[in-house]
Amino acid sequence: MSEVVGLLQEIRDELKELRLLYKSLVDKLVPEEEPLEDEKETIESSDEVVGEDEVLRVFG
Repeated sequence: MSEVVGLLQEIRDELKELRLLYKSLVDKLVPEEEPLEDEKETIESSDEVVGEDEVLRVFG
């Protein structure tokens, strides 16, 4: 039984290492950027949500 526990711990450790490697790879490929001022305004503004009927009326 202790052999199984040891194997599970080893797998857990390897998964943690893989997650860290994946995160660093993603950070290099897709760097996080701060939004521009107009993008911040768009993100922070509250938009009106329209219903399906209105969408169909506009595009129908």
